[in-house]
Formats: sequence, C-alpha cells, structure tokens
Amino acid sequence: MHIEIKNAEITNTIFLKWEYDQTDMDRKTNIKAKADSPIHEDLREAFEKLIPHFVLLTEMKKKPQMAKIIDLKQLDEDLLSKFKVRAFTLEEKNGETSVKISGYKILTSGKAISFETPNTKRGNQEEGYEFFDELMICIEDLKDEILEYMEGKESERAQVAMEFGDEAEDFEPETDLKADAKTEAA
Repeated sequence: MHIEIKNAEITNTIFLKWEYDQTDMDRKTNIKAKADSPIHEDLREAFEKLIPHFVLLTEMKKKPQMAKIIDLKQLDEDLLSKFKVRAFTLEEKNGETSVKISGYKILTSGKAISFETPNTKRGNQEEGYEFFDELMICIEDLKDEILEYMEGKESERAQVAMEFGDEAEDFEPETDLKADAKTEAA
C-alpha cells in the first residue's frame, strides 16, 4: 500500500483534515479524512516551516530578508507572531508538481486577513521559484508528520479543570447511605 498526501488543513486551530491517494495493487482510491484528535506539536511546527515561503511568495516581505531565513532554516518570532499557515495543496500536471499554500496575516488591529499563494512550480530560472527545492523538503517533512498523525500520533487532550471555590473546603461527605438504611430498618 502506498499513500500520497494531496492536501491538508488545520481546522479550529487544533484539528486536521486531509486528502490522500491510496494505491493498493494497481488500484488508486482518493480518500478525504478529518479527525477530532488534536494535532501534535511536530505537525504544527512542520506547518510553521512553510511560513517563510508563504511570506515570500505573497510578497509580504522582501526577498533578501526571506532568503536568509530560508537558507538558515530559522524562523524568527516576528514571522511566527504575524503569519500563520493553515493549509497546503499539491497538484501534479504533466509530471510537474505545483504547491499552493494558504494562511493568514494578523494585522496590528488584531484582526486577520486570509490569502493564499499562487500555484508555485519549480519552473525555469526566469519564471520559477528559486527556493522550490527547499519548499518541497518542507512539504515532504510535513507529509511525514501527517502520516504519523494518521497512525495515531496526537497531542494530549486537555483535561478540564473545575474550580469549586470556598464551598468545597467546607464540604463533608454524607455517611454511607446503605448503612444508614440498614440502621433505620432495624
């Protein structure tokens, strides 16, 4: 069995939905899935690694500044606080792969504006994306994390904490009701 991830999206900031092709014995099945398990931190970080490409491809920042971040593979806090990537889509036509990244920018007002990159291909030197190989490495790492999520790797579910206040300190449990019933019956 071979699985090829086609796209994935973080939903409600902690869940994932994705689409993949599964090939078994020359039979290809397209499957769309979603889960109610919270995504694990490695998966979230794999999405974050797409941020410099998202920012550069949408011309939100200048190439020299973003090229350094992509080359060093180090995200700065400014990028992480202003930009979020929530989805990617892979397409293959005529043997050439293209990538589309979706995300949003958090404005100074605290509101967010969503947008996506154009379909991005390796192309040639004049019209291609020069960091396409680095982008595809990030996509492959992300696909590996999605496969781990599919196999059950997830974040711990938050346990609800309940506050009882001062009344809980004064609470004294009742005596055993069955013992009281027997005493009354006797």
